[in-house]
Amino acid sequence: MKKLLIILLYLPIIGFGQTHFIDQHNLQMYGNNSDPDISINTFYNTFDTCSISWNIITDSMPSQWEFSICFPSCFIIGTSSGQDLLLPDEQVFLNCHMYPNGQVGNGVIQMEITTNNLYKDTITWNGSISNVSFISEQNINNEILKVTDLLGRETKQKNQPLLYLYNDGTVKKKIIIE
Repeated sequence: MKKLLIILLYLPIIGFGQTHFIDQHNLQMYGNNSDPDISINTFYNTFDTCSISWNIITDSMPSQWEFSICFPSCFIIGTSSGQDLLLPDEQVFLNCHMYPNGQVGNGVIQMEITTNNLYKDTITWNGSISNVSFISEQNINNEILKVTDLLGRETKQKNQPLLYLYNDGTVKKKIIIE
């Protein structure tokens, strides 16, 4: 009787064991408005056969942005659901691409994954796109303060390595050949 009781105590653990895990649930990605896309991935890892379905539950991005998902294969832009059967001991690529199309802003994509019609996981991708125009504005206003040779003597001679010192503190080594 005692052995039967011990066996019955372990049955729920065996029947409801972990089938999978996901490396990261919250992912951050950054870029600038000249980037065609930004992306970051994690992995869905299986211990057992997993029947998965997924859908996008939050799509909060600037109006010009688009997204695509790779899980387990890559889908066309805007696909918001999918399903598949994953085998035991697999490590499956789980990825989101955001396409800012030149627009600055922040976006969030949340995916809900249902495994074996029982377990639910939520993955969140946060994307941030900044403007790069400030870099080119700095370069336009960046004036040459001094031109020196490699020994630090001011010169305007050509056909030798020269150091250009700019007002923002940068130094560039150039050779002007004539």
